[in-house]
Amino acid sequence: MKAALIGNGIAASLTPALHEAEGRAHGAAYRYGRFDLAGAPEPAVALQDAMTEAKAAGYMGVNVTYPYKQQIIALLDDLSDGARDIGSVNTVVFRDGRAVGHNTDYVGFHRAFVAKIGPLQHDTALLLGAGGAGGAVGLAMLDAGVSCLYVHDHDACVAEALRARLARMRPQAEVFVWSGEIRLDGVINATPMGMASHPGQAIDLDDVPHAKWVGDIVYFPHQTPLLQSAAARGLHVMTGGGMAVGQAAAAFELFTGLPVDVARMTAHFHTLAQEVPA
Repeated sequence: MKAALIGNGIAASLTPALHEAEGRAHGAAYRYGRFDLAGAPEPAVALQDAMTEAKAAGYMGVNVTYPYKQQIIALLDDLSDGARDIGSVNTVVFRDGRAVGHNTDYVGFHRAFVAKIGPLQHDTALLLGAGGAGGAVGLAMLDAGVSCLYVHDHDACVAEALRARLARMRPQAEVFVWSGEIRLDGVINATPMGMASHPGQAIDLDDVPHAKWVGDIVYFPHQTPLLQSAAARGLHVMTGGGMAVGQAAAAFELFTGLPVDVARMTAHFHTLAQEVPA
């Protein structure tokens, strides 16, 4: 059995190791590779070539990460209901000659968010990043009880598009584009800021002085500059590890049909995270 990850600058990703370890635990011959498209002169062509190669080589499917979670949709035969609603795909299953897109980011983030931040009742929160991961994260936040969500992206049109999509899907919630100077209970970073390839942090916490909790979907490094800043202020923090494990577990099950021991995968993730040099 074979699967792979498609993305840009993914050499440090722990996803291949997580998948292969779970495969070994089931006694399965399972290989998980990478299609790193960093530096490709024509990214759209490189993405299509990676998909063609994976299908021709008999892969069960591929995971898709930044920045291709929305671009990949044009190359697919169908979408799951969740992927269609969210407008983003991070898992593609090849079966019966067809490529079907799924979104396991929603499942992974929702599980982690509820476990670390807790089910919320009336919190007002800010979502940073309205790209491929933002749709899944925003929807999961609303479903976990955030009653008022502000969306921010460096591209105002992209932020407005996600705001409108979330408002249609969850009409009972209040969803706005962030303009600053709003009293917020929490902040989630769904941008690549904080990764080694995208240094820095997506927001200065001085801009959200009343926030009580801060989360990040970036998991490498495990403690991003944003989370370090939040912890220094005594805020409750959520790392990206829970989402990373949750989405990987759901993708593994889609690829193989085998059940994942989430506790085992979580323990393996923490071992791997400790082994990666800071």
